[in-house]
Amino acid sequence: MPTPETIAARFARCLDLFRDPAAKQAQKLEFRALLELLAEAPVTLKADAGRLEVNGVTCEGKALTALLQRLDLHGVAEIALPQGPPPTQLFELFKALADQPDQEDLSTRLGSAGADRTRVTNAGAPPAPATAPSRPITSPASPLPIAAPSGGGGADALAELQRNPAAPNAGDLLGAVIDQAEMALKRNRPEEVLRFLAAILRLEQRLPEAGGVRRQYAIVVRRICTRPVVEMLARLVTVPKHRTDATLALQRAGAEAVEVLLDLLVAAPTMSERRGVFDALTQMTQGTEQLVHMLDHPEWFVVRNVAELVGELGMEEAVPGLGKQLSHEDERVRRAVALALAKIGSGSAVEPLRRALRDKSPEVRMQVALGIGGRKSNALAMPLVVAMEEEADEAVLRELILALGRIGSPDAVQALIKLAQPSGRIFGRKPAALRAAAVEALRLAGTPPAIGTLQGLAGDGDKQVKAAARAALQDLKRKPGP
Repeated sequence: MPTPETIAARFARCLDLFRDPAAKQAQKLEFRALLELLAEAPVTLKADAGRLEVNGVTCEGKALTALLQRLDLHGVAEIALPQGPPPTQLFELFKALADQPDQEDLSTRLGSAGADRTRVTNAGAPPAPATAPSRPITSPASPLPIAAPSGGGGADALAELQRNPAAPNAGDLLGAVIDQAEMALKRNRPEEVLRFLAAILRLEQRLPEAGGVRRQYAIVVRRICTRPVVEMLARLVTVPKHRTDATLALQRAGAEAVEVLLDLLVAAPTMSERRGVFDALTQMTQGTEQLVHMLDHPEWFVVRNVAELVGELGMEEAVPGLGKQLSHEDERVRRAVALALAKIGSGSAVEPLRRALRDKSPEVRMQVALGIGGRKSNALAMPLVVAMEEEADEAVLRELILALGRIGSPDAVQALIKLAQPSGRIFGRKPAALRAAAVEALRLAGTPPAIGTLQGLAGDGDKQVKAAARAALQDLKRKPGP
């Protein structure tokens, strides 16, 4: 008879493999091994307050953390499997647990798939707390108030606060909400915690900036946003229906939330989960300085993810760290770094971008071209012109030309005017496709000198250039003036 610990470890390992698309062979072997264990007796797995029980025995170990997180994410309190479960039904269970939650809960989803011998119990709502004397919250050091108004619990308290956020008994009402949030945390119900916290944050926004009542709300938020709550909420940013509220709550947790999200970003196994965490990080307003240090992480994919993130955030203080990673052996890292530097586009990014434009990979050079644009990139105009003279890849050259158009500075437009001509001292005789790209870039620039050049090219002897110039002028006419 297998021990509960063995069953728990096998179950957790099998779920890990179901979440890894590249581990099909290992997944099959582990799945068969688990089926053999389950053939001997029924098994019940129960998640309770961050612990896993198998047939009533508490099982511990780091290997079970991911399993508990998935059960939490899907709002599952218990899974009961019969002795010798049908392989197809067990397969559906793992497939559903490995997937992201959707509008249907896990039990409904399994029922739709015909998995009628697997019983899933959703985590229930916490019971209302016993009524006890309460006192208003006056400072972060105050003990948590635990009373509920009129015996109605946190939901009734929220309803009263929504009618009047500045009610005379707001402290008591907020205390009831905190108590309910604590109960939800103990019962491992992240959605409930988030519901209470998001409601408080929205009520707080309705109050005047200066005032004692608003300070009470701020204290409540700080009391709820403990490290365990932050970790719990961070996992919800990967669930579409909770993403907005979870991000709003994490913004208030500051640097600690960024730290937790960065850990999740490193560990995220799928593109969709990584994207959810990434998007949340781009909206953090404190603690982002931690990102700079992670550019030295030993794992290539972490450096790539962080480079993409600092580029989205436009973090100029990350430029030196990004510059160091231009010599990274993995091209995927160098591509992300090049794009990040181009998006930052400040004067300090010019020198590392020059290096990126000389990278041996055309894909890296392409990222520079794709990321550059706008007035903040004015200092990059001449480095781009120099790079264009040396660029051998036609696709990269076209994107460099378009980047000059997006910059639109006098230097950039002057270079484009020369490039759009049939021949010249700088670029020599040019193919029509290259000149047509310059015409498109002049349209992007849209300055008076650019428009004047387009008007002249509307009668060009080359059909492709002439058609491109006329189309550009028509497009500019349709656009409203500044």
